[in-house]
Amino acid sequence: MDFFEHQYRARRNTTLLVFYFLLAVFLIILAVNAVVFFVFSYGEDLAVSFHSWMDNTYWEHPTAAVVLVIFFASANRFLSLMGGGEALAKMAGGRLLDLQTSHPDEKKYIHVVEEMAIASGVPMPQLYIMDREQGINAFVAGYQPTEAVMVVTKGALDALTRDELQGVVGHEFSHILNGDMRLNVRLIAILAGILALGQIGYYFLRGGFSRSRNHYGDREGGARSAFLVIGLALVAIGYIGLFFGRLIKAAISRQREFLADASAVQFTRNPAGIAGALFKIKEATQGAHLNSRYAEDMSHMCFGETLHVSLGRLLATHPPLDERIALLDPVFLTSRRAQQIVAQQQVAVPESFTGFDGRHGFAASATGLAQSIGQPDSDHLIYAQGLYKQFSAELLTQVHDSTTAKGIVYALILGGMSKQAGLLFLQRAGEQVLMDSLGRQLDVILQLERRLRLPLIELLLPVLKRLDQPGRQQFLKTVDALVVHDNNYSLFEFVLVCLLQQHLAVQAVRADKIKYHSFRPVLDDIQLILSVMIQASGQADEKKQACYLKNIKTFSQQHVSLMPLKQVRAVQLTASLNRLNQLSPLLKKSLVTACADAVIDDGIIMPAEVELLRAITACLDCPMPPVIIY
Repeated sequence: MDFFEHQYRARRNTTLLVFYFLLAVFLIILAVNAVVFFVFSYGEDLAVSFHSWMDNTYWEHPTAAVVLVIFFASANRFLSLMGGGEALAKMAGGRLLDLQTSHPDEKKYIHVVEEMAIASGVPMPQLYIMDREQGINAFVAGYQPTEAVMVVTKGALDALTRDELQGVVGHEFSHILNGDMRLNVRLIAILAGILALGQIGYYFLRGGFSRSRNHYGDREGGARSAFLVIGLALVAIGYIGLFFGRLIKAAISRQREFLADASAVQFTRNPAGIAGALFKIKEATQGAHLNSRYAEDMSHMCFGETLHVSLGRLLATHPPLDERIALLDPVFLTSRRAQQIVAQQQVAVPESFTGFDGRHGFAASATGLAQSIGQPDSDHLIYAQGLYKQFSAELLTQVHDSTTAKGIVYALILGGMSKQAGLLFLQRAGEQVLMDSLGRQLDVILQLERRLRLPLIELLLPVLKRLDQPGRQQFLKTVDALVVHDNNYSLFEFVLVCLLQQHLAVQAVRADKIKYHSFRPVLDDIQLILSVMIQASGQADEKKQACYLKNIKTFSQQHVSLMPLKQVRAVQLTASLNRLNQLSPLLKKSLVTACADAVIDDGIIMPAEVELLRAITACLDCPMPPVIIY
């Protein structure tokens, strides 16, 4: 199953979620009506009472009350999670990690995630740490990859080796790639509704017991008894919601955990890493359990079980640890020397790359390039680690600071124009604070290999996202003005502006819902994207036209002309990509395959084509791993 099929199934799981949710609501309504009916018919003939109950439609009142409670509880949680992954990370008690930290475990965490981001083509997520949690756990959250956050517990950073942490991070990246995050966040909000009655029941019980500790008369004693009876009934009914909530989570989550484990092994080529992390959870006193009041809410989205569950085999959101470990590395179940096994199976990363070794190289077909989307493997990770090693410590320090990160973006643009003219423009634009460092940054950027520029941009994005909204808008405005300042809009500048707009602009369209189920409404956008991709190649004009006509037939039988590159503006390209991002996943696959065919049509892959293709796929929420070229 490829990335696009995973995305399609992840969205289809929403239908399964809605079915289970409606079934749970129906049963809760039945239970509430049954309790109210028996209370009001106590001591009477049940048959007569039931006929009177139905005839007078008394059932409508408790039904309406239940629906309103569930609706408002879910709506309230939806509103609290409007901020996506960042809102959930803060709700869980996460601390936004300072990327300039000197703490060794935190630096290890940053480096592992940065390598994974480069290798997978996934935008670098925002990083959080749950400082109060000693259990070994982690999760990712967000409505889409461009807004993802990754959260790990303090216990995970303290207990896990680099290989084990890499396995956990690879597992979480799989959830980003497979489209699990959006459903996970929605699941929290939806289940809040069906769990609300039980929580109200606990409130009534606390009220009843609180009253029982005071000295009241008979009248107050009756009120106290009513509180206790209502509370006990609602708590009992609440367990219906809890049961179905757990059942929904188990139905959706378990198989995805096996898939994420397998993806982590494919990614790292080191089963001992993630198996070692699972083994440490198994042996640790705290395990993966969380002390947070939201442990139940987040149980389906974490790396391990967040709390002990009765009827674990039926209602656990994760497969048993022994089963997960056995599928990854059976040696762990026959030998307790986990550390020795980890050391024996570590993957050696070359210090430098000297040439093609027979295993690497670009995919030989457009289908192969498209199939690499969302399917990074160990070759991509090793390649990314090699790229990462080529960034100097000074440059990485600048990447982690928002001010100098802006300077790096400006330097990437200045590399294609007159240095003095560009610096003067920025000075007039109010970037005086950067003037002292920009010249040195420009010298460093000019010495970078072409293939390092896109990974560098990917590392910059999480820092630039921390700018406040006015700061983002001013930065984007300055970038746009600098790009057009020399009247020479290069292809790389197209790529840079599109990525920055996609990640930082307020008006960027979020592909939260599928809007287009056919190509017809977006044919003009497809024509624009294909034209830009084909014009980026170094082919002769007649070959470009032939390639264009071959690929446009996938989407329309009407004859449309190849657009000249000089007629395209970045704002048009961004707007088209935003609309195309609302295509259904399987339609996106056809578009991405056509773009990939434009890259390899002449048998030569140029760095500019690769940058543009990866930028387009990133804007379509289809992260492409680096094309491995030495």
